[in-house]
Amino acid sequence: MSDNSFDYERHERLRERVANEADSVLWTFKAYYVGADWYSRWDRRSDWAVFGIAGLLTVTLIWEVFPTVVPIALAITTAVVAGYQRMANPGDTAENYYRAAHAYQRLFDEFRDYILLELADEEVGLEQMEQRYRELASRRRNLNEDMPEVTDRWFNELDDSIYDEVGTHERAKERLTGKAKLTETASNRDLDDSVKNRIAGEAKLGEEKIDQEQPGEGKTS
Repeated sequence: MSDNSFDYERHERLRERVANEADSVLWTFKAYYVGADWYSRWDRRSDWAVFGIAGLLTVTLIWEVFPTVVPIALAITTAVVAGYQRMANPGDTAENYYRAAHAYQRLFDEFRDYILLELADEEVGLEQMEQRYRELASRRRNLNEDMPEVTDRWFNELDDSIYDEVGTHERAKERLTGKAKLTETASNRDLDDSVKNRIAGEAKLGEEKIDQEQPGEGKTS
């Protein structure tokens, strides 16, 4: 495909949409992991509490050195904790959250492969790039419908350090979609350039070409 026939501005708009989608998937699967870990800890601590109180109750009954009210109180406490654990079911919630986190993480990995292998290669062609993007975006919508709701509580536990965990810190922000950038033309609709480049840096193409064709001109918005 010749340089003259490739629509770099259209590709840049696509790259921005891909960056938004991938960024959302990244934050979502990280939030699910945070929630899953919290429910898993709650489940374990509840089990420890039940076992501990039950053990203490056994000791009081065997030794018979405590007033009658003590074993009664321990028995009631054990029943309350066990009943609450059964109703809240943190173990099942943790399992469902982990399942959702794995699903979104697999989708994020597919976005990364798409960015590296297709979006960053203009020989693939815009039609195929856009078709693959629509498939991935559809997958995300389906996951949003099928998976348990993840609340703002878990998103609020996150910060920009999640980009470091996927190898997208400032020194390597081009690893996401920066390499797929084909033009210097940019817009400011959703993500700023630093975040967009973290997500879709590999798909950044055509900078030198645009600069040569338009000497003296700056970036457009």
